[in-house]
Amino acid sequence: MRSTISSLDLTARPFHLAPADCAWVEDTVSSLSTEEKVGQLLCLYLRTDDVPLWWTELAGHGIFPGGVLVLPRSSAQATRDVAELQRLSPIPMLVAANLESGSVNFLLDTEAFAHPMQIAATGDVRDAVTLARHCARIAHQVGINWAFAPVIDIAMNPGNPITNTRTFGEDPDTVALLGAAYIRELESQLIATSPKHFPGDGVDDRDQHLVTTNNDLDAPRWRATFGAAYRTAIEAGARTIMAAHIRQPALTRELLPGIAPEHIQPATLAPELLGDVLRGELGFNGMIVSDNSAMTGFTAVRPRDVGFPAAVAAGVDMMLGSVTVNGDFQILLRAVHSGVISPDRLDDAVRRVLATKASLGLHRPASRSEVRRAADFTPHEAELRDAELRDDIARRSITLVKDTQRLLPLDPSRHRRALVIVLGDEPTFYDPSGPFAPQFVEGLEARGLQVDVSRVPSNGSDIPAAERLHETYDVCLYFANVRHIGNSNSIRIAWTPWQGLDAPRHVASLPTALVSIADPYLLQDVPMIRTAINAYTPTPSSVEAVLAVLFGEAEPVGRSPVDPFAGRWDAAL
Repeated sequence: MRSTISSLDLTARPFHLAPADCAWVEDTVSSLSTEEKVGQLLCLYLRTDDVPLWWTELAGHGIFPGGVLVLPRSSAQATRDVAELQRLSPIPMLVAANLESGSVNFLLDTEAFAHPMQIAATGDVRDAVTLARHCARIAHQVGINWAFAPVIDIAMNPGNPITNTRTFGEDPDTVALLGAAYIRELESQLIATSPKHFPGDGVDDRDQHLVTTNNDLDAPRWRATFGAAYRTAIEAGARTIMAAHIRQPALTRELLPGIAPEHIQPATLAPELLGDVLRGELGFNGMIVSDNSAMTGFTAVRPRDVGFPAAVAAGVDMMLGSVTVNGDFQILLRAVHSGVISPDRLDDAVRRVLATKASLGLHRPASRSEVRRAADFTPHEAELRDAELRDDIARRSITLVKDTQRLLPLDPSRHRRALVIVLGDEPTFYDPSGPFAPQFVEGLEARGLQVDVSRVPSNGSDIPAAERLHETYDVCLYFANVRHIGNSNSIRIAWTPWQGLDAPRHVASLPTALVSIADPYLLQDVPMIRTAINAYTPTPSSVEAVLAVLFGEAEPVGRSPVDPFAGRWDAAL
């Protein structure tokens, strides 16, 4: 049987522990009961509004989790809840948040700072550092010490519903460069990073929330792209890496010759990917965390009582998420007592969890204040500075994808009567911000346009009327905020039935433009539109930057980090 126990050096990268810190890890491991060790392997979703009650219920089952992932709540509540968790926990906790683009994924009443693809569109690696500094400031303010970021997936497939603007684009070198810059900055501020989603998303066009997906690159190409990105992330000092419910058949076949297709496992269940590739070939000495273990991409592979402990046996050190907390805890306990998870594998995983905590100084909380660079500013000053930086990044990222009809700049004397058709612009689980169309419309009106607004889907049913829009309007602007909603295998435009009355059937007679502040691939659905702008991040800053470009007040200097035509030649016309 393939061994899943790899050599662990607490003094080497990424831990760099001093003798006293190593002693704390070893003393703590030796002092823990089996139940307490199993608890350290659990990273639970923090859903509750009553932390003391939740903790009492967990303790009643003998569960003392090693970490939590904070789900959306107000900044004040998040700060209180995290402080309460650290007060109650006998061992300092890893407290995670999806710090991919700022705090929008876990704090209510906020907005993104900049999506990774917007960072890539500026072409300036310093913007990745700026994003990381913003994330560090918010993290320190709330008590977050673990970033489930950066996304170093490579956007090879425009149809992928997960990667999209969460990535730094389709160029492997750019992804590696910007991901490493983000990692170095956040790690220097004692926020552990977790590059994801190993072995790499962006090749398949499906969502692991719903199905186990594949990275179907051949082994040499994987090593030159995703493998290189992970090697760079490891060298940059990433303390943890997130393993995903994604298969890599070429690597598995290389390491397990003759394996039947039905036996090829996703990374979370594949010791050859976690042990031979991630730890062996790439030299990762840190902690491996799973992606959400409640995703169908994981639960559909094996029964829960088999798959959950099998992931730990395969090399995952901390399991994210649960189906039922006590149920999963009991499954792991039984697996330890039965030998499915060996004592050595259990202790190896616990050591990596504790070493991550020690490397962050969580057992010495006072040491963390030494790296809080954001403390140089008052909270108000920091927010103002962040607003200026957000505006600047948005301005430098705006990409004029095409204007083959030479519509721009808009001119109130020629384009006074405007129809704005809104696509999406609804809150999602991953990004509840917005809506942003009202700001866009106000900006048009402030510049002298008379604007009517329609939404997709609309209530119209008159096809001839849809073809006579040019009699009423001088210009039509599709304002699109189409973004990842989670639990969907696609991000595409869905028009009003029947026959899409709100689709751009009128482009031959009415000048029309597309403004997308999120999904960069929408031209594949509206290739007939001859003017298109991409902004990559739904924020007020992006809206203002787009308006400035539309009216010739600013030059569009951003460059698309992906093929905005999604490989369709007609979309480039």
